[in-house]
Amino acid sequence: MIYKLLKRGSVFLWMLTSTLWAQNTYNNHAQQTTRLKALTTKYPDLASVKSIGKSAGGRDLWLLTVGKGDAAKKPAILVVAGIEGTHLAGSEMAVQTAEKMLAAATTDSVAKLLAAKTYYFVVSVNPDAQEQYTTKLRYERAGNDLKTDEDRDGRTDEDPAEDLNGDGLITMLRVEDPTGSYVTSKDDARVMTKADPTKNESGKYLYLTEGTDNDQDGSFNEDGAGGIYPDKNFTFDYQIFTTGSGEYAAEAPEVQALMRFVFQSPNIFAVLTFGPHNNLSEAPRFDPAKVARRILTGPLAKDAKVMDQVSKLYNNRTGLKDAPTMPQTRANFAQTAYFHAGKFSFTTPGWWVPKVEAPKDTTRRTAAAPSTSPTAPASAPASGAPTGGRPGGMMGAGASTAATTPSTTDDDIRFLKWADKEKLTGVFVDWKPVQHPDFPNQKVEVGGIAPFAKLNPPLSYLEPNVTKHVQFLSALSQQMPDIQVVNLKNESLGNGLSRITATVVNKGLLPTYAEIGDRIKFVQKVKVELKLGTGQSIVSGKRLNLRPSLAADESVEYSWLVSGAGKLTLEAGCPTAGTKAVEVTLR
Repeated sequence: MIYKLLKRGSVFLWMLTSTLWAQNTYNNHAQQTTRLKALTTKYPDLASVKSIGKSAGGRDLWLLTVGKGDAAKKPAILVVAGIEGTHLAGSEMAVQTAEKMLAAATTDSVAKLLAAKTYYFVVSVNPDAQEQYTTKLRYERAGNDLKTDEDRDGRTDEDPAEDLNGDGLITMLRVEDPTGSYVTSKDDARVMTKADPTKNESGKYLYLTEGTDNDQDGSFNEDGAGGIYPDKNFTFDYQIFTTGSGEYAAEAPEVQALMRFVFQSPNIFAVLTFGPHNNLSEAPRFDPAKVARRILTGPLAKDAKVMDQVSKLYNNRTGLKDAPTMPQTRANFAQTAYFHAGKFSFTTPGWWVPKVEAPKDTTRRTAAAPSTSPTAPASAPASGAPTGGRPGGMMGAGASTAATTPSTTDDDIRFLKWADKEKLTGVFVDWKPVQHPDFPNQKVEVGGIAPFAKLNPPLSYLEPNVTKHVQFLSALSQQMPDIQVVNLKNESLGNGLSRITATVVNKGLLPTYAEIGDRIKFVQKVKVELKLGTGQSIVSGKRLNLRPSLAADESVEYSWLVSGAGKLTLEAGCPTAGTKAVEVTLR
């Protein structure tokens, strides 16, 4: 396939190899590893792969580096995916993005980008949880393989979910019970919703994840497989004593590996995260109250303007509309990358369920029950709603371990409308009665939206969006800072003295780094240095000058008096914007 991507009047030709579409469902870790290593074989001068650490389950966390030349010496964009274990689509989009960029590497425009910039891809930060998609028993899971005592009863993994109807999937239970707080939705009887007393509704059902109360503590499935949720274990706004957050911030080996790489890579200008959050469709706004505190909770003023600029670029290049509200969560990576690492940080799910009009036929349809085969295309659930998972089943204090991020009734209805319109199968399990040992004399049914369904569409739905995000990534790269040394003057003053004057200017459309970088004092400043030769000395002026971030088109002039003869070098720049060197011959 050849895709024409129009950018500033030039034509980008994006070519996909036929082998890309040999797959028909989402990859497991081994398959993903094979795809990444195949890129280094096919493009040995442009791609390399290495492990930056291992998951709690011992799986490699692969870093794919794309670009020409010395990667560490060029400004970089880091693409991260698969932190949330239920978001397989993000990992797939990250891999496809790299594949498309490399397939187009022979075009002039892409070749220039790969020569000037470095692209890092960490495509699966949470492979332990993602592996649950391709196992015999499929259920949504956010935690890694570290064994944890979620209910703090001195035992681990003693109350997992169980497959009561034998379909190979963990869905939901609804139990007719006058003490329940749920009812069927009036908009779609397949969907359960909280009873609303203001609408004269009273609860008729208990709503739980599929399973039993193994330890007889009154809670269902509250301590199953899956330990720390990496995207709740990063350092910014970390919350203790929360399911999945771990005993302390950055406890998870996946979190340590990713943050170690970020902090050891000063050339990373921006981070793009594919995950179930979105600050690109609508940029966060500057709020003075959030930056007046000792601990920031909102972007600084200059950074908020940049985020708005990039948001407009994103919406323009992708053309994606009707994004549901996808707020960022506490202790996630995207916020930590900005507030603690000082990087511009953008996040998007990459794909979400489109809005559809309600069908004229008011008869409520039910999508077909999914195949139990973990690799069948029909059971690669079709979804991209902003939140995966379901409400945790709860009796007493324990929430279900099969649940990840909360689902809402509106999300579920929107998803099912879209699935009905697209005639997708394998996305909903019809409610069917089962015998339940904990409810011997009550009507109990198993059913609901299939695991992984709402966040992960069939692969054919992803590919057009990948192309759009490659367009955005290319446009963002072209707006990155560009340090130049201009108006260079070299005047002889006699007696072996020379006056050197030069202006350092940022000709990019974005600042050299985020304003918060100067606040946290970790990001390297803009450096202007005069490197002297033998027999030369500086009479006036500082040999080394450090200054805060340069905004777009911002410039600063420097002047030196130098004694001596021969050549010297004027060097200006920083890791996130690149460095320019100019040779000067003293007169």
